[in-house]
Amino acid sequence: MEVKIDISDMTCEICTENFEKFEDIVKHLTAKHNLLYDNSIETVLEPYRLVDTTCHLCLEKFTYFGYLVSHMNTNHPKNCHECETCKHKFNKRRDLFSHIKNYHREGGYKCEYCPHKFNTLNILRKHQTNVHLTRCTKCFLKLPSAALKQKHMEQEHPEDDSLQCQNCNKEFHTKLGLKMHTRKCNAEEQILEAVKNENEPYDSTDNVEDGTVKRQSVKQIKENIVAVLNMSTAIPFSFYKNKFNCFYCSEDFPDSDSMRDHTIKAHPVCDVKSKCIKKCRESNVTVKIDISSLACKVCFEPMNTLDILTDHLISKHNANYDKSITTCLQPYRLIKDHMACPHCPEVFRFFGTLLKHINSHHTNNNIICVYCGQTFRKEQNLRVHIWRHHKEGQFKCTICDCECAMPSRLYMHMAKVHGVKAAKCSKCGEQFATQYLRQKHLIDAHNTGHKCSYCGKLFVRNSFMKDHIRRTHLKEKNVDCSVCGMKFFNNILLRRHMIKHSGEKNFHCDICGERFFWRKGLVRHMGRHNKPNVAPM
Repeated sequence: MEVKIDISDMTCEICTENFEKFEDIVKHLTAKHNLLYDNSIETVLEPYRLVDTTCHLCLEKFTYFGYLVSHMNTNHPKNCHECETCKHKFNKRRDLFSHIKNYHREGGYKCEYCPHKFNTLNILRKHQTNVHLTRCTKCFLKLPSAALKQKHMEQEHPEDDSLQCQNCNKEFHTKLGLKMHTRKCNAEEQILEAVKNENEPYDSTDNVEDGTVKRQSVKQIKENIVAVLNMSTAIPFSFYKNKFNCFYCSEDFPDSDSMRDHTIKAHPVCDVKSKCIKKCRESNVTVKIDISSLACKVCFEPMNTLDILTDHLISKHNANYDKSITTCLQPYRLIKDHMACPHCPEVFRFFGTLLKHINSHHTNNNIICVYCGQTFRKEQNLRVHIWRHHKEGQFKCTICDCECAMPSRLYMHMAKVHGVKAAKCSKCGEQFATQYLRQKHLIDAHNTGHKCSYCGKLFVRNSFMKDHIRRTHLKEKNVDCSVCGMKFFNNILLRRHMIKHSGEKNFHCDICGERFFWRKGLVRHMGRHNKPNVAPM
């Protein structure tokens, strides 16, 4: 067993003398203060420098602590465990056992879908992913997961071959083009229907006949939620201000992995009487759950979807779950940089972008803003929208009594109108109008910023630096086109590419009526109309 210790700031508590190396403080304690320490016994203490994640032996720097640990195990090992088959050496016994399990099984690794055998477990998994699970049987397109393959089959190879919109009878050349058009066409019809029924009186008997029925439905919703959370590996969570929140204690986490680890360790059981369940007082309450590694906790059987899990819990384990309630749980697959939409094949890098996509394309938004006409799924979203964009100014300027709806707009007003600059440089004291300009000044004047570990280029924000590494150095292209299989860096580039497949020319000239795929083509065309007519000599 290895015990990690931090030696960033080592000080003797007896004489307050500082030391740089672990061996020096051991010698000091034994020689100067006569403390007992047996050097013949092999120590289990492993020193690390956490203040700058630098190797204390060779002074090599690392971005993350995990990289430093891997470097110590590989380049400065204390132990040496050798594989008897391939003579590969490992620092820890657990790494040796993992290596033997994945590379040296007797008889090889047999595929459960075909009679092929492979030498390693990794090659077997790649074979199953590429051949059996994620490749379309009709167009042989490779998709990221089996779920996306099923959705691809339903959308790109349906039994009905009609390529005509049922609402406006518009025809299309590809099924993807019809799908993209149908989303817009359906959204426009929903808005018109909501505006038409806006003044109709609300009948409280449509959903609830009396108070007792409402209380029973809320009670069953709570029992549904508790049954799924206690009998499966589904992880509940919340998402607020671009951070994942624990469903039980509301603790914030920067990513889904840390939120998932915290929930498993700190909240293994969900109680009906807990505070988080008591908050579910409405009949339309929904709880977001992560089903990226879904399985039954009773029999440990893995599950692909939430519907399969609920059927399994009801039939095999007699769970108290009412399948007629379909809106109490919202399943998502929280995979880093690969947030897949549960309704369509689109994949997003951030979960917040996925939520915006679902609210705009896959939700029956029937709550309309009276100021701008934008639609929302819940009244809570409408209230936040009005507070941000349409509420009368609540942030007042102390100089001219000008009112602004948001603090950022007030800061911009103070800088532009009155010349008041609030962002101050910590190095030289110079002030700027925005935090962005201050950070840019730190890069230009003081060579301080978020530095790329590959080329040393500085960036204003850490997200800009990470995008630069993924795009420039790692050459990542994880977003696939479902039509031709071409890969792109993000969804913005994919949407530009999709215009070629949809066949829609959304930019047209008001003078001659000619249509174009891109705005730049229209701008270039308009330059021909604006040329002055020069009379011949």
